[in-house]
Amino acid sequence: MDGRHKTPPNALDLAGKRFGKLVAVERSGKTKNDSALWLCQCDCGNTAIANATSLRIGDTISCGCIKKEQIDHARQVLVDEMTVDGVMVPLLTKKTRSDSRTGHKGVSKRVRKGLTRYEVTITVKGKRIYLGGYKNIEDAIAARKAAEAQYFDPYIKALQDKKKKTSLD
Repeated sequence: MDGRHKTPPNALDLAGKRFGKLVAVERSGKTKNDSALWLCQCDCGNTAIANATSLRIGDTISCGCIKKEQIDHARQVLVDEMTVDGVMVPLLTKKTRSDSRTGHKGVSKRVRKGLTRYEVTITVKGKRIYLGGYKNIEDAIAARKAAEAQYFDPYIKALQDKKKKTSLD
């Protein structure tokens, strides 16, 4: 045995087959797990090496050029369809960041001179509004929720009305 491995007889020949924007050209080795790699030509003119399984199941459909198109399209949908009076509504309902120290949007913990206070803010149309400082977190969360109802709910309702009107047209 000389140590070289032949292509197994049951290996699929993907040459000339299209997968999204990619056309498989020729085998280009294998991964450390023995999956076949293929040199592919993308419609944009670039080439890419892709895992045969990823090609076949649809995980790989371009050299990467399509990602920018997808990002641009998503941004355009956000601006065109999800904005009310200059406010991007999905940003209002976004979940709390994982690095939040309080676990609640707009509520931050401040310790000064040994006293803990929870400061509450809300940002509307690019302006940050200070809602006050609270001794306990429950009061701070309640203040933030009340402010969301006051400032965010009209935009959320307007977007829902806009979607209903669009779906009826």
